[in-house]
Amino acid sequence: MKYETHSEYDPEDVSLLERAFLTVWGGLGAWHDDLVLVGGLVPKYLCGDVSADRTLPRPVTLDVDLGISLGAESRYGNLQLDLQGQGFHRSTGDHGETRFVKTIDNITIPVDFLTERPPATTGVATVDGVPASILPGIDRALATARSLTVEGIDLLGAEQRLLVRVCEVGPFLTMKLRAFKFRQQPKDAFDILYTILHYDGGTDAVISGFQEEIRARNPAISDALDCLRDSFDDERSLGPVKAAHFIFGQTGPNESEDIRFRRRQIQQDMVSAGKRLMLVL
Repeated sequence: MKYETHSEYDPEDVSLLERAFLTVWGGLGAWHDDLVLVGGLVPKYLCGDVSADRTLPRPVTLDVDLGISLGAESRYGNLQLDLQGQGFHRSTGDHGETRFVKTIDNITIPVDFLTERPPATTGVATVDGVPASILPGIDRALATARSLTVEGIDLLGAEQRLLVRVCEVGPFLTMKLRAFKFRQQPKDAFDILYTILHYDGGTDAVISGFQEEIRARNPAISDALDCLRDSFDDERSLGPVKAAHFIFGQTGPNESEDIRFRRRQIQQDMVSAGKRLMLVL
């Protein structure tokens, strides 16, 4: 689920989602080598100290997205049974996709699996009996994943300290730009901007990571580059406008001068970030 603005995300729901991720990851140890975290939690983990001063609000998400190798299987269990053992059951999403969900206090927490099966760019593949949506770029996310230690409380209230495989900045931005090309959601534009501005390795490392995806011929890179050219070239382009919209909401005649100034600043930052990435073309 994605909302149109940052303010629509309840902090307790966002926290619950991260606890769900810790629960799922902790229970799928037999598959860790074939899994990588992708999606909305990635910017938080790639951008270092969450207590540091930031020019943008913190990333938010209500979905757990896991990339999985098409050939993944384990001698030590069954993927679907292990998910069920954590209280997750198969369900059908709003767009007909199969996902695993768990409901807590009337809040439904979804876990989606994504895989890659060239030359297909859409559809569903089955991995160890579990349906996974086909998405270009997942294999690059798996191949270049960064291992990070993540600490927190899981859904059972247990303290967890887990080594998590997280999608690195190059594959992440490539997939996010491709996603923005096709669905133009404000949250995707925000995630792109947040990651570029606050990546823990610095902006130069972001550019290098994106360059590497071009050299590696990431199958999502062509759409990502098209998106940069079409949607990030000036302040009134879709990317900058929707990034600012995600933070401040709909503009209007009664908007304060301070918010208007800050909105323009976000749009300018988005253009500058896009131009930095386009320098690699």
